Amino acid sequence: MTQFNERNRVVEEWLRLPESRRRHATDAVAFAYRLVRERPDIFCDHEASHENIVEWLQPYLNSKLENGSGNYTMSAR
Repeated sequence: MTQFNERNRVVEEWLRLPESRRRHATDAVAFAYRLVRERPDIFCDHEASHENIVEWLQPYLNSKLENGSGNYTMSAR
């Protein structure tokens, strides 16, 4: 499976969630971790990184990100 197909399947799974569960960047991060853990069949060609999944989902977030730039960066807390 190509990365393009993987991305489409990830976005499809994301859009299946209720709108209330896909508003914030933190929702995307939680979704990415859950998806890699529970649906490894989507990523058969290579190991998907959580960062890539979050990056793919950025355009589909329903609210503006806190920094206002539209860019989300993962930071250790």
